[in-house]
Amino acid sequence: MYRSAELAYASFDFTGLGFITEKAFLESKFIEGRIPFPIEQIKMFFREYNLFNSRTNGMDFDSFKKNFFPHLYLVQEDVDDADDKAAYLNKADLMKNNEK
Repeated sequence: MYRSAELAYASFDFTGLGFITEKAFLESKFIEGRIPFPIEQIKMFFREYNLFNSRTNGMDFDSFKKNFFPHLYLVQEDVDDADDKAAYLNKADLMKNNEK
């Protein structure tokens, strides 16, 4: 539905507050047209995952991205990238010099 997490978040935080309120989220077209669950179950999900609580004004971008776009949030580097190889070679050189 959205090309990026930033565009999706902006559609909920259209006022530019820096957070999404629970009310704004529940009244959005996304909830009305795409989520096949009743509001009570959606609120239960919010409580279970602590998305909206009394300590914060609403859901910030980081929390939104982590929960609704996890494939973008959990990107990890390859194991054999150039930095790892350089660190391994450096460690090998240090170990060789310690043996002398």
